[in-house]
Amino acid sequence: MFKLNLKIALRNLFKNKIYAAINIGGLAIGLTAFVLMLLYINHEESYDTWDPALKNVYQIRERHSFFTPDNKEHLQESNESRVANLIRQKIPQVIAVTKVDQDWDFRTGNSVRVGKTDPITVNRMKDADSSFFRVFKYKFLQGNESKALSAPKSVVLKQSLAKQLFGEDNALGKVIKVVAWQGDEGTDLTVTGVVEDPKTPETAGFTAIMRTGNKDKDPDNPSNSNYCQVYVRVNEGADPELLNQTLKKVYVDYKKSTAPLLKIEYKSYFTQGKYLELKALPLAQVHGNRPFEISWLEKLKPVMAICVFLLLVSIINFVNLATAQSVQRAKEVGVKKVMGAYKQQLIGQFLLECALQSMVALFLSVILIEILLPSFNTQFHVELSFWHNPHLFNMLLQLLGLFTLVTLLAGFYPAWILSNYNPASVLKGNYSGSLKGVILRNILVVFQFIISVTFIIAISVMHLQTNYLYNKDLGFERSNLINIRSGYDQNLAEKIKRIPGVKYVATTTQVMGNAFNVPEEIEYNGNKISLNTVTISMDALSALGVKLLKGRVFSKEHKQDTVNTVVLNEAAAKLIDKNPVGKSYKIIDQDRTLNFQIIGVIKNYHNEGFDKEVLPTLYKVTHLGGTSSTNNLIVRLNSDKSAAIIEKIKAEWKHAYPDFPMEYTTLDSAFDKVLENNRRFINMIMLFSTVSVSLSLLGLFALSTFVAKRRTKEIAMRKILGASNVQIVNLLNKTFLVLVIIANLISWPVAYIVVKKWLNGFAYRIDLPLYPFFLATVISIIIAVLTVSIQARRAALANPVKALKYE
Repeated sequence: MFKLNLKIALRNLFKNKIYAAINIGGLAIGLTAFVLMLLYINHEESYDTWDPALKNVYQIRERHSFFTPDNKEHLQESNESRVANLIRQKIPQVIAVTKVDQDWDFRTGNSVRVGKTDPITVNRMKDADSSFFRVFKYKFLQGNESKALSAPKSVVLKQSLAKQLFGEDNALGKVIKVVAWQGDEGTDLTVTGVVEDPKTPETAGFTAIMRTGNKDKDPDNPSNSNYCQVYVRVNEGADPELLNQTLKKVYVDYKKSTAPLLKIEYKSYFTQGKYLELKALPLAQVHGNRPFEISWLEKLKPVMAICVFLLLVSIINFVNLATAQSVQRAKEVGVKKVMGAYKQQLIGQFLLECALQSMVALFLSVILIEILLPSFNTQFHVELSFWHNPHLFNMLLQLLGLFTLVTLLAGFYPAWILSNYNPASVLKGNYSGSLKGVILRNILVVFQFIISVTFIIAISVMHLQTNYLYNKDLGFERSNLINIRSGYDQNLAEKIKRIPGVKYVATTTQVMGNAFNVPEEIEYNGNKISLNTVTISMDALSALGVKLLKGRVFSKEHKQDTVNTVVLNEAAAKLIDKNPVGKSYKIIDQDRTLNFQIIGVIKNYHNEGFDKEVLPTLYKVTHLGGTSSTNNLIVRLNSDKSAAIIEKIKAEWKHAYPDFPMEYTTLDSAFDKVLENNRRFINMIMLFSTVSVSLSLLGLFALSTFVAKRRTKEIAMRKILGASNVQIVNLLNKTFLVLVIIANLISWPVAYIVVKKWLNGFAYRIDLPLYPFFLATVISIIIAVLTVSIQARRAALANPVKALKYE
């Protein structure tokens, strides 16, 4: 029986090649998008799964305001380093504690030299204490876990870095020179171990773990802080809730006992809605809960919805075509029922036909995945593989489940409809589709067009928002401006200034691509105001090309500018005074009161993404009452021959710092990076929208063909009775046109909710216009009419005699 059903299924596929191709092609495209999403989800969920022991590892997070984008307190991955020793002494569930460097965005890589070779830049080399490999379990290929970091000035390399530095030679005992920043004399580190690169991604990833000795101790002065990441390994079966309760109590007691040493009142920890918090987060949850970032799952939700909708559109095409074709299979079903076939056997036959098409579509989707993966990896900054996936077996099981689901969704309803035909009615010739079947097909067509129209509206709004951001006044001039990742070196700056084509050389703690926010509370007319503080050099505002609104910017002609003058941005000026220039305010810095005079107001300039508002900020040249450490050396060029000028700057750099390669970015590149995520998302939406609309139109084209065939005799009768070709075309268009208009009316509120939510993610956004909605309606109607009209015209031009000659 199976062999017979298979033969019938293949015969029907070859008989209806065009519609089979539409079904299989549509399903293949829908499955491709869905499987790519599955690959990405599997990748994200595979973080920190390379060793079973990692289930007992936790990341410690402390609530504080250090280096936050809004200068407010948040639960952060960076902890005050004394927290590690506190946990080691006071928490009984903890077996091991380690301190390790955080991945700071503003940090460049380390310069590494082996012998007399040229130095190379290596990213993610992290300094840690001796307990790192007691917390994190790695497979040692050279050396051993217990002795690897037992002595200072040692380093453990990942296998990939060891090969890069030493090839296939044994790396143990060899010495590398590591330079951490441009003025660093360098540290010689002995290789004491090489570990295998895990097959799954890591949260606390590294290329090398160094033990320089800096993480072995905490600052002696209680008022000084050293921030780093802290990870702990707990006993097997430890209760996370009890662990966090113990952590909270110990941390609060610690803060209470150390408050007098810091010369602050304990109750100040609880002012303005603040509170104390120390929390242990399981390592498995860390990657999906990054501070100040939208989780990967939240980012992926729109993509997941798109992939699901694409698959649904493909399945809807299948169901529509299968039920529309049912009239051609009616006599076959009637004969089989008369010959004794059971309903279950008929359902099985039609499900087999569907399964055959689904299987071909699945194979095609795997081919498409292999073709598209390189572009997908580039778009999402990942390295995914289908056949070399570490979770290939799980992936194949997921594909099997997906194949079964698609087969049932696409095949069950048509199989049910076909198997329910009454053999007596069918064999008499009375087998026209029921009203239920027509209603269902109409609902599915409407649903397809709701998805397509929503996509078209979304594309239009996203395009408008992106154009708005790209053309927005940033408050500074980004062209001909480069940012060298370096602190300010007066001698180097003077040499760079002498290069022809260089206009300004300056430094600042706040520039697009690398902003370091420092909170400060000022007192003005008895009111306390919280502001963001930026320390700059004298020429920084001029180098950035900011727009002056009132007063003046810093100048070497005014010696007072290096002592106690400040410039405000618009946001800060609104909080202080309508006319703040010439006014003064004071701050309390430890035991002294400092007075500052406001000399100017500049236009707000953007230094971060457009999802955040520009902070109320004051700018000062003086080191009093604030930080002066930066990692931005900005150079303003006054020539279009920037490449030649940058080469001369590199030559000066190499002369000053031969062991540390120069890293720089243009502000144009930094701006493009800010918009990169939105651009990637919009490109993806455009691609999926095009596919969705194409699938909907293919389905509509095929469906209109079947409708035209089913109404062949009706059309012939109308023509004989005098109907014109235009009237016939309008007759067939009318049904589908009504469906498209209904789909538009439903899609408008759906699209409004979707794009409004997306726009709300931007602090600076357009007002939602109406014309994208009208445009989508017009486009969908025109495309639908043209698609149906092709088949309608063919039916209208057919000879009516051929259709009626047997009547």
